[in-house]
Amino acid sequence: MSEVRKAWSWRQAFCKSDLQGPTRAVLQAMSMFMNAVGESCYPSIEDLVEYSGYSKNAVLKHIDIAKEAGWIEVSQHGFRGQRWKRQEYVARWPERDLDAPSTSERMVKNAEFEKKGGAPPAPAPSKKVVHEVDEGGARGGPKAVHEVDQDKNSPFNNPIPVQGRECARELGNDKNDNSGTVTHETWVRRLKRAHARWPTFVSDSSDTAEKAWFGLSGGDREKAGELVGAYVKHAKSEGRKKFCAFAVYLSEKRWEKLPEVAGSSGGSVEVAKPYGKLWGVYRFADLLQPAYGKFSKPTPFIEGILRGGGEDARLEKLRRLALYGWPRVVDMHNQASRRGSGITVKGKLAPLADEFAAVRVGSDVWQAWKRLHEERGWPWFGPDRDLPDWAYMPKPLAGEFPSPLEAVSAALASFEAAHARLTGERTTKQEAAE
Repeated sequence: MSEVRKAWSWRQAFCKSDLQGPTRAVLQAMSMFMNAVGESCYPSIEDLVEYSGYSKNAVLKHIDIAKEAGWIEVSQHGFRGQRWKRQEYVARWPERDLDAPSTSERMVKNAEFEKKGGAPPAPAPSKKVVHEVDEGGARGGPKAVHEVDQDKNSPFNNPIPVQGRECARELGNDKNDNSGTVTHETWVRRLKRAHARWPTFVSDSSDTAEKAWFGLSGGDREKAGELVGAYVKHAKSEGRKKFCAFAVYLSEKRWEKLPEVAGSSGGSVEVAKPYGKLWGVYRFADLLQPAYGKFSKPTPFIEGILRGGGEDARLEKLRRLALYGWPRVVDMHNQASRRGSGITVKGKLAPLADEFAAVRVGSDVWQAWKRLHEERGWPWFGPDRDLPDWAYMPKPLAGEFPSPLEAVSAALASFEAAHARLTGERTTKQEAAE
């Protein structure tokens, strides 16, 4: 990973996190003072006020939130007696080891080493490595091969894999715990990260929240932290403006009261990853329902098109149907593309995941699915450039079909029948056929 890529990855990560908008804005302003690898930077509060557009009190508040959530480390820079002192900020990733050491960390480590009579170790001889990348950045384009020097001992050229860092951190923080279980310190960090996403975080009692947190089993703590964003989002969608303390959310296990996205009951709570099998199941299950969204009043111009009839009116009706007909699906698309977030569901429809198979984005089959959505007035995922390379759709049936469109239509009909067998519900189309 290049140095520039690391700084870019950090910005992308916190922008797609569950942090509040103002907190992300303050981090974005802070990133303008960092170097390529997110090392130490020293902007004044006045600088952050100017670049973020928020007041001094707001900037201080959201720095604390970002720190508690694990996105930055803050320390005092300067020495005793000096008039010039600034806060030192270093980019961090929650639940990961420290990627970029701060200036003070490097100074302390070097001082300790020299105190023992040693000197900083010399880097190992550089070796040539080959990097093969897409020329021009286009997916699937011609390859360009570059030889670059690599220092094998450099954490920037040969970083420890994320899984290794997390495992080492969880297993190494507690000298008295060699059982491989998550340590107390790690649970505290996870609590702080989850608590920072709760609406009452600023006014909550940290001690009360910690007591409620450790009153739960390990599995319940994982679920509580995993579903806190989904719970807040669902509560806000129902018009709730006031929230209980985070300790109440924990002690009453309120995440267990989350409803199922598709409206069915039963099953354990799960997180369906974006564009995955389970995500696709609930997406199509919602689309099989009659349109339920609230349509906005058309403008006079659009009203004229609708009244005029003909092909233009038909296409406009389909466009409005895709825009307003299935708001839950539209929200799924937005959450997946903008934040990389899935949905929280109860797994009653999980057996239908076997009815799905991966489809290459941009392929002929993918284009056939897009055309089927257009014909039905269903919302589409969005531009191919904003999507992953693969997404799961109802799997194709065995046999030959005259065209890809007929093949995907048969695959959809098969999923529709499987959905009806599992739930005992028939779609409007099935009822009309009978």
